[in-house]
Amino acid sequence: MAPGFRSMILLLLLLSCWQPTGAKEGKSTKKGKKGKQVVCPSQLSQEDLAQVPANSTSNILNRLMVSYDPRIRPNFQGIPVESRVNIFINSFGSIQETTMDYRVNIFLRQRWNDPRLRLPTDYKSEALTVDPKMFQCLWKPDLFFANEKNANFHDVTQDNILLFIFRNGDVLISMRLSVTLSCPLDLTLFPMDTQFCKMQLESFGYTTSDLVFMWQSDPVQMDEIALPQFDIKQEDIKYGNCTKYYQGTGYYTCVEVIFTLRRQVGFYMMGVYAPTLLLVVLSWLSFWINPDASAARIPLGILSVLSLSSESMSLASELPKVSYVKAIDIWLIACLLFGFFSLVEYAVVQVFLNSPKLIEEEKAKMASKEKALQEKEAKKPSNKSNNTVNGTGGTPIHVNTLQVVENRCKKVCTSKSDLRSNDFSIVGSLPRDFELSNFDCYGKPVEVTGALKSQNKTNKKPPPPKPVIPAAAKRVDLYARALFPFSFLFFNVVYWSIYL
Repeated sequence: MAPGFRSMILLLLLLSCWQPTGAKEGKSTKKGKKGKQVVCPSQLSQEDLAQVPANSTSNILNRLMVSYDPRIRPNFQGIPVESRVNIFINSFGSIQETTMDYRVNIFLRQRWNDPRLRLPTDYKSEALTVDPKMFQCLWKPDLFFANEKNANFHDVTQDNILLFIFRNGDVLISMRLSVTLSCPLDLTLFPMDTQFCKMQLESFGYTTSDLVFMWQSDPVQMDEIALPQFDIKQEDIKYGNCTKYYQGTGYYTCVEVIFTLRRQVGFYMMGVYAPTLLLVVLSWLSFWINPDASAARIPLGILSVLSLSSESMSLASELPKVSYVKAIDIWLIACLLFGFFSLVEYAVVQVFLNSPKLIEEEKAKMASKEKALQEKEAKKPSNKSNNTVNGTGGTPIHVNTLQVVENRCKKVCTSKSDLRSNDFSIVGSLPRDFELSNFDCYGKPVEVTGALKSQNKTNKKPPPPKPVIPAAAKRVDLYARALFPFSFLFFNVVYWSIYL
């Protein structure tokens, strides 16, 4: 058992140490793709340098670089290198409120003087355009973005790097970068806010005694940029110096540019403010609905409150969870309170509507009013003289009609008492505007039998009793119709005067 066990262990060790040659080649190719190896002139042998024609530009570049050491800065142990920085903004992305950052695509340009790279007198041009691969063979400032979250170079179709060497030894490097930068937001006035986003360019390893960054005369250049939610203008851009001190290492040079971004309110006006305002007005419609129509008033109030709360939740999910109150929070809370208080108002109305004491008081008031009305009607004098012919008191007000009947229907209509006695054989002979009354065709009064009166009373159905609504319940609705709109109007005046 022991020899077999040892042989298995040895076999496993051999398998773990063995790697396919294909895998090694794949790894080497991947490394070659990531880091492109460039042979600098200082690494060439004398035989390779001798093969280059003497009057060629390559020979001039080789003579400059053959003794060049990129590990040492220009003016070593002398004055600090002044690197002048310039930025061209190719594109500007909108600010992300949830992550508090923004993304820009820029051309970063740096220019400094390196006496070791002064062009010889036999070179006639003022500048030498160098292949971007030579970028790795030069000393360059160790610039980095202090507030950077993510950044990347562009290499489609080639490395997006421009390299110039001027006659006096100035070196100009321009490279295309996409950078995601942090921008701490102050959302107190959101969405009527103005944000100030910085871009800080700092040296990582060289202190101010070795390297100093400076802005050029035109530090930031950009074309007209249209952002979906913000306005950015060239004249609103500010520049500054942000040199920092780190304990234990010293002062490090830093320059910064501050972008002023003013938010456009149009989207939030149409998407948040206008709908919530209409929902608040919708909740007020219940004040004009009959107090006993609870099936109409309660769903209207609940619908308004639920819609406002869902709007608040959807907006909160798109914003960072900050501890302070934003301007839009105040608006949504106020709208939610107005919708909630409209429900509370109807609860108060229901309390008055279902109060037995108030109902009895209202019934007593209605009874007293009805009694007073009956007494008033009973005290009215009878105006029969106005409805008679020659003041006899027997002819009704339709005297002309009766005269026509007397002339046209004497043989048919002997008396209207025939109609009162259910004899309707002569109805077809009467004129259309003839009005049935308690008088005969000659204006004499006719008594109506008691049986006919009782029959008419029994045929009529009693109307359903009307619900008794206390005056206090109606008064609450009446006050709410004026109080709620004026309160909301006052809130709007104060709100917009503060935040606009």
